[in-house]
Amino acid sequence: MTISPLPTAFVQKLSTKLVLFSVLATGIGQSMTFALLAPLGREVSLGEIQIGFIITCSSLTFTLTSPIWGRTCDLWGRKPVLMLGLLGYTFGCIMFASVFFFGIKGLLSGITLYVLAIFSRVLMASLMSATPSAAAAYIADTTTVEQRVAGMGTLGAARTLGAILGPALSGLFATIGLLAPLYIAAGITLFSTFLVAVVLQEPIKVASRPKTKLKLSFFDQRYFPFILIGFMTFFAFSIMSQTIGFFIQDRFSLSGQATAQALGMGMMVSAVMSFFSQAFLVGRVKMTPIQLINIGLPILFLGYALLPFAGSIAVLIVFLGILGFGLGLVSPGFTSGASLSVGPKEQGAVGGLISACPAGGFVLGPIVGTSLYQINHCLPYYCSCMLMLPLIFYSLRFGRKRK
Repeated sequence: MTISPLPTAFVQKLSTKLVLFSVLATGIGQSMTFALLAPLGREVSLGEIQIGFIITCSSLTFTLTSPIWGRTCDLWGRKPVLMLGLLGYTFGCIMFASVFFFGIKGLLSGITLYVLAIFSRVLMASLMSATPSAAAAYIADTTTVEQRVAGMGTLGAARTLGAILGPALSGLFATIGLLAPLYIAAGITLFSTFLVAVVLQEPIKVASRPKTKLKLSFFDQRYFPFILIGFMTFFAFSIMSQTIGFFIQDRFSLSGQATAQALGMGMMVSAVMSFFSQAFLVGRVKMTPIQLINIGLPILFLGYALLPFAGSIAVLIVFLGILGFGLGLVSPGFTSGASLSVGPKEQGAVGGLISACPAGGFVLGPIVGTSLYQINHCLPYYCSCMLMLPLIFYSLRFGRKRK
């Protein structure tokens, strides 16, 4: 008696779910890190700008390496590049958490601790940037032109769901210790790596795989407006997200642990609203990438404008939810727009550029945000608000021209 092989369609569907789970796993770890970095930094006597510079270094690395991994996955295939990114994240996360473990114990301090913290984040970023690039290319391979917006929305929803679960888990496990959530995140990602290695199958090739890496320019007019919108959106968002932990702690006079829990709740609500817009609205309401962007950007403008006026933690959480809803519309808008602008042979390369946008925004955002925060605690949010204005007009003009 022989066991019949599983149907190809079933295996492909399962593989797609594993790709989404991989993005979910890394999203959990990243959101945990952002929720914990401010209180962790203060535990080892790091200043606001020093903490922001750690994110800047890792984001710059992520930005530079994402296009490389995007071209590489066109050459090697989606599965090996995806696995490399997951393993790199697991190792880097353990190393980063261990640096702070020794710092809290007093075995590391000063410049040695700071350099090791930066090195571990840079190492992790250089490898984990392979995961979103390969995932975006995989989704592009397995969706038709008509399904692309919904497919990219699902990919964004998986990332956002990670951002929902990450703060929830960090707030839960922070009661054990500030570092416990990071080690748990590494374990989840390692489990995801095992599943990908055993189950994942390469997508059916819709184009012959190139023998050499295809290099796409950031300034290619087919997709440059989408890349610019993505970069500027996350630049403004990074200014907010890298200072909101300090804002909560200073505005409401909270301890490090209470700050982590309040920030975790705020980030979770923001991510829930983003998940709702990506998983439900984008998939069910048939809108073009430009339409999603033109609706999402004014919502972001409103959210940033309201943040400085939050008089309680509950109100601030509501405003963060507005920001999450707007970001959940803009993100699938620029990702699907860029993907639809190129052909099948260029999906890996453009996927790398798409993945570089959020990280690119986080290169200067933390430095700008923390510098403005030291002048006035509300300045980062006014700055993010003002950045949305020219972007709104640019998107409207580009939409009319493209139509």
